[in-house]
Amino acid sequence: MSIAVLGVALAAALGVALPPGEVRADDTATARHLLLGVRAFKAERYDEALVELRVVARAPDAPADLAFYLGPTLYKLQRYDEALAVFVASRVPADALTDFYRGQTYYQLRLFRKARAVFAELRARGLGPALHDAAGRYVATVDAAYQAPPAAASIDYYLAAGLERLATDPLVAAEYLDEARQVEALAAQPHRHPEIVAALAAAYNDSGRPQSTIALATAERPAPPPGKTSASPAAPPASPSAPDSELTWQLARARAATGDAAHARPLLDAIIKSRGPHAADATALLAKLAP
Repeated sequence: MSIAVLGVALAAALGVALPPGEVRADDTATARHLLLGVRAFKAERYDEALVELRVVARAPDAPADLAFYLGPTLYKLQRYDEALAVFVASRVPADALTDFYRGQTYYQLRLFRKARAVFAELRARGLGPALHDAAGRYVATVDAAYQAPPAAASIDYYLAAGLERLATDPLVAAEYLDEARQVEALAAQPHRHPEIVAALAAAYNDSGRPQSTIALATAERPAPPPGKTSASPAAPPASPSAPDSELTWQLARARAATGDAAHARPLLDAIIKSRGPHAADATALLAKLAP
């Protein structure tokens, strides 16, 4: 099934559209705008709700859980890219309803593996009958679509979408690149795997998530050969290909960002010796490392 066909397969079957919860009317301008926004949402006046919630977003005392209200509003206005940006930027653990909207947003943007993961987790968490059944239909539809291995064109689509957004919105870019990674893992044979992983590592670094880069890169690096230990950081290949060189650079950046000079230094040394595209950047970063 193509991406476009899959994107509309469940539209008629999923009529779940619950509003965010009520908020308390504190005696502050921000709280009043938030209350007006939530009430407008419940009245299905989504444009009006967005105006009020944008005022809240600009306020210095904006609530940390603003994504619980702003994200669903953008979703209802079919501004899915903006909704995704709000959801992924939030650092507050979401409730089940907010996660449901996030899953729907993934689905509308054709990030089907990401959507499936959200809905499967929601079903495991336990929901009311309406949300539980709707989440199950999403999971079943995605599973049916991926009974056959995905085509290379699908992987290319997600990789291109992620690369296009990398410079301007690395948080959102990472969502597309992680989708590319997950879809490529289902392919009959590897397709642009090193390029996908390197780009995803860059998106994690550029969005301030070096630990995610380290976890990703560590999973990609081969285990030490017999008789060797992993106590010392493994050096990259002597003549790495472009994607491998990029992943090594991103791993070095992440190690440096977390203050792990012991692991960053040998990676940076290898990059400098390779005289590759990141040699100058590696030299500058190496000079900043703690002794």
